[in-house]
Amino acid sequence: MTATAFAALLDALWISLVGLRPGNGLPKASLVLGLLGTASTVALIVRLYQARSRERLSRRWPFLMGFIVAMYGAQVVTAFTASSPAQAPSAAATLVMVLFGVGIARSWELLGLRSGGLGSQLAAHARQVVRSGGDGRPAPDDAG
Repeated sequence: MTATAFAALLDALWISLVGLRPGNGLPKASLVLGLLGTASTVALIVRLYQARSRERLSRRWPFLMGFIVAMYGAQVVTAFTASSPAQAPSAAATLVMVLFGVGIARSWELLGLRSGGLGSQLAAHARQVVRSGGDGRPAPDDAG
């Protein structure tokens, strides 16, 4: 599932770079990158579906993949619906923010923070501090 993080960050990078160029190449870039992202995500969905009996997968992967396919679909749609040259950069900027958010969230999870992200990690740390009496050392029941 690292492919989802990589693809989202790569898409956001290229849309950002195309947006820096003179002219309005954003609709074409959105179309090409959206189609590539959709194709790679659908291929990943097929691989995950086939691997579901051999490997333990998260129950939320279908929702995540559905969201990512919808995001790439929106990117393709904006390539055709940008009615003015000013609207294309606005739509592209929104997509870049969403893509960066997906890429960073997936990367965060892949770094080993699988329990829900930063909030869950802070809550677990706070519980440990409370159990230890506030001195930061593990409680005796946590040591063994």
